[in-house]
Amino acid sequence: MILILTFEFAAAHFYQNPLWTPQKNKEVFGKCYTVHGHGHNYKLELEVDIGKQTPNNAKKTIKERVLPIIHKVDHSHLNFDIADFKNLIPTTENISLYLKDQIALPAPYRVKLLRLFEMDSIFVELTI
Repeated sequence: MILILTFEFAAAHFYQNPLWTPQKNKEVFGKCYTVHGHGHNYKLELEVDIGKQTPNNAKKTIKERVLPIIHKVDHSHLNFDIADFKNLIPTTENISLYLKDQIALPAPYRVKLLRLFEMDSIFVELTI
């Protein structure tokens, strides 16, 4: 059985390549390169194979594992607050990979698909 869970969080970020000058960063990243950054209301969808577990028990277990990760990034500035993004540009793709690596579900649960929306028209989908 597949269970789909949705989580939401708000976070700020900016795009910057530390090897480039401010001028080059501005040319490449445009408005996404600012001293303070900008924010998004992200939506994370997880499709989880729960095996023969009951949906209610599975939902509870999955939320217990995922919510601390969501709380860590919620209302954070990713570039400053999350160590993984000190030297990694927090694009939607990189945030998705970070979340995938952070989510460790116990057997028999297995994340099959992770979808992260930065906005309705921009999202990343990881098949795991």
